[in-house]
Amino acid sequence: MNNRTRNRPPIIYAYSPRPPARRRKSRPARFIVGAVLIIGLLTGYLTLRLWGPHSTHTAAQTPMSSYRPVLSVDQQSQLASEVNSIIAAHPDMDIGVSIQDLNSGKTYHYGLSDPFVAASVAKVLSATMFLHEVEAGNYSLDENLSFGTAGYELKQMIEQSDNTAWDDINTLLTHPALEAYADKIGLSNYDPDQNTLTVDDISLLLGKIYNGSLLNSAHTKLLLSYLQQADYRSYIPASIPAGVKVYHKAGWLVDRVHDAAIIDNGKHPYVLVIFTKDDSGTYDDTEGHQIFAAITGATTKLFL
Repeated sequence: MNNRTRNRPPIIYAYSPRPPARRRKSRPARFIVGAVLIIGLLTGYLTLRLWGPHSTHTAAQTPMSSYRPVLSVDQQSQLASEVNSIIAAHPDMDIGVSIQDLNSGKTYHYGLSDPFVAASVAKVLSATMFLHEVEAGNYSLDENLSFGTAGYELKQMIEQSDNTAWDDINTLLTHPALEAYADKIGLSNYDPDQNTLTVDDISLLLGKIYNGSLLNSAHTKLLLSYLQQADYRSYIPASIPAGVKVYHKAGWLVDRVHDAAIIDNGKHPYVLVIFTKDDSGTYDDTEGHQIFAAITGATTKLFL
């Protein structure tokens, strides 16, 4: 936004050096003079309060309700050191991590940058596009699909990770349309035929959902409510302190487990995406839980 101001030239009033002795100011004139004096006094007082040498209105004393903490340079270095150490300690796992600071908008990436087969984490993209199409008037939450209304199947797809519901919604949307939508919102690595995404793609998607830039307020709240109730909470959510809101979607195949979450304590919300794939071809769930707990714990120390 551009603020434009106009500087008006001062108006110069000429006064008689000796006005007539008996001439009196009218009541309106006296009222105007009095008002000008009062405004001048108030302006001077406020100026001294706000900007004078004894002013207490400083950036360091911003009310907590509007204070938005961000990671310092030292904290960023600590985060990188800890997450990279955890990744290095598990050479038999392919690990990708993306963390987005929702206060600053900055994203931190660790581990693999290549696209992963995203498993059920990609259901969040399908849900987002479907709600977008509902807003455009192309579909309705009340229309019937294979085992219920679209609204019911959408809920089942996110909360229970129902694959039939996912297939119904993807068939309705079509793969070419899903790919075009993903590209439009900045997810340039999405391949719907192979179901591949990078951790940064998912991080970007969750951040956009959270800040309301993809869906209207009602649909944003609806999708977040499903993510808050989503099942399979033994990965990222298991290491989040009590009382902190977590909106997440997990996905898994025989050789991998992924989890992607928005974590919000009311002061410093962030997105955490962790993708893991076991090079042996069979996922070691014990090792996987250790990785998720360690990486999640490293982030909670700095964000929460």
